[in-house]
Amino acid sequence: MISYTGDMTEKAEATDEQPIDYEAVRRRFPWVGCGPSEEHDFSKTYRDVLADARVSREIIEAIETIRRSA
Repeated sequence: MISYTGDMTEKAEATDEQPIDYEAVRRRFPWVGCGPSEEHDFSKTYRDVLADARVSREIIEAIETIRRSA
């Protein structure tokens, strides 16, 4: 069983104080940043589907409101 006797916040603060060496990250993981930066077609399609669903839901709610009041 591993036990930690120190304060967890001290350990977290110690790691936050060190600046990130981006060049070292790029050397170790050369593919980082090589992907496309533009929006994927899937993201646009997903947004369009959600927008259509919202419009459909509003139409259905309006129909239900009219049906209840009749």
